[in-house]
Amino acid sequence: DISGFGTESAYKRQMIDVLTYMEKYNLNAMIFHVRIMNDAFYESKYNEWSSYYNTNPDWEALPWIIEQCHKRGIEFHAWMNPYRVANGTYNLNELAKKFPANNVASNPSNLLQGTNSVILNPGIPEIRDWLVKVCMEVVKKYDVDAIHFDDYFYDAGVDDSATRLIYNTN
Repeated sequence: DISGFGTESAYKRQMIDVLTYMEKYNLNAMIFHVRIMNDAFYESKYNEWSSYYNTNPDWEALPWIIEQCHKRGIEFHAWMNPYRVANGTYNLNELAKKFPANNVASNPSNLLQGTNSVILNPGIPEIRDWLVKVCMEVVKKYDVDAIHFDDYFYDAGVDDSATRLIYNTN
């Protein structure tokens, strides 16, 4: 863990420390969170900048981090939460308004409310196609060695019965 994005020089110092420890312990892959809650730690045409990173940062760290990993013989794996949109409970119509029109979360019909979080509805083909585009954007734009998915499960309380009636025709 490193502290939040502050200045470019502070962030680089922290990441160099992480990479130095990785080299010391002969670790061969960094699994770096690039997509937490329908957002991005990189410049994306599909997702807004993550609030965990910074809003409209002056410097995009991802290309530098990947370069630093590869210089040391360390693979860079992009870690994504494909479905998670928000933690907590929301009025889905209001939550959807927070996303730009080219993001599938801008349509409240694409969202599922659980007990503790809101997720994209993976049963809708449009969602799956959009997530492939998100992954391909990362793969084409950055020299990543792998993509990892996390939080690909349904939160407690999610009811996708309406989706299954439409798309689960087998």
